[in-house]
Amino acid sequence: MDVQKAKKKKSKSGQRRGKRIWYVVIVILTVAIGCYFLLKTGLLDFQSVDERLAAIEAALAIPDEENAAVIYYQLLQDEPLKDQQDIISTLLQASKKEKCLFPIITDLHQMKDRVDRISAMRRWARLLVTVANNDIAEGRIDAGIQKYHCLIQMANHLCQQPVLLDYLVGIASEGLALRSMKTIILEDDVSEKHLKNIEAAIPQAKDNWAEVSPKIMEFESLFERKNFSIFDRIRNWRLWRQSGSMQDTFDHIHTIYLRQLANRRGNRILIALRRYRNKSGRWPQTLDGIKDLVPDQILVDPINGGSFVYKLTEENFNFYSKGRNNIDEDGERNQSGADDWRIWPPPKRKTKNEKADDRQSNTQKDGVK
Repeated sequence: MDVQKAKKKKSKSGQRRGKRIWYVVIVILTVAIGCYFLLKTGLLDFQSVDERLAAIEAALAIPDEENAAVIYYQLLQDEPLKDQQDIISTLLQASKKEKCLFPIITDLHQMKDRVDRISAMRRWARLLVTVANNDIAEGRIDAGIQKYHCLIQMANHLCQQPVLLDYLVGIASEGLALRSMKTIILEDDVSEKHLKNIEAAIPQAKDNWAEVSPKIMEFESLFERKNFSIFDRIRNWRLWRQSGSMQDTFDHIHTIYLRQLANRRGNRILIALRRYRNKSGRWPQTLDGIKDLVPDQILVDPINGGSFVYKLTEENFNFYSKGRNNIDEDGERNQSGADDWRIWPPPKRKTKNEKADDRQSNTQKDGVK
């Protein structure tokens, strides 16, 4: 009997010990998960948001005489009194400055100022590309290239900001110039001097996303912390964890960035192809024909790390990236999964009716499924 009691006592003691171990494990896991959550939401950062935002602005500070933002803000105030030529002259003046820092707006109540400024810069971008295209069409090639260069510099000024909206508008503005340049390079009567001027206007082709993205993510995170309560952040964090939308957003922006980088390198390759044709009277059979005309880095497709696709046609050539999947899909990009990025000839912009037809067709396909 004494032996059985001892065994039961030992068994109960073992069970209690096992429960205590589980309790300890649960507590450790709970603390670990809590710390992970607090780190992710920034609640363990004891430096104030305002201090960190002030540090960002201080690190980017530029003397007024070197800051293109001063000119842009003055133009924004004076725009109603200026005609089209005055606006363009002012933008050309701003483009001569290399640096730009707009006031970093961190309060939701001041967002109207940022929206007004962004709207104005988008309007000026469209004005520049329209007037530049008219210059080219009427034979004023130097004047047209000067305005494209101005537009690219304005885009560069936007991309210097640590704010996501500025960065995206900057990429879109630069894209307007790069698209128009392609046609000039390949179809207009341009001299070697013109090609050199276009080449000088194209931004650097190095992939610097690893330097750019952390600054944008840091600012956007601080902006959210300043303008939304802890409970809002907890709710948003749970939504992001469930949907992955935050990561999806930055992945999508990275894709946009890589496509723009492909366009930059693509334009430099188009210049080399034009030079080859000017010299030999024909397009090269492959891109090997222009290896001596461009740095090796330019021939690397930044979207997938491989090579661009170049295919001669009866009249010209097709030139494109194979996209992130690195599969040659004949330059197509569609909802079925093809993700090639066409550089030349540029994809045609669909009309509203064509877009409506596509939506109707996709709806019908979904219904059949």
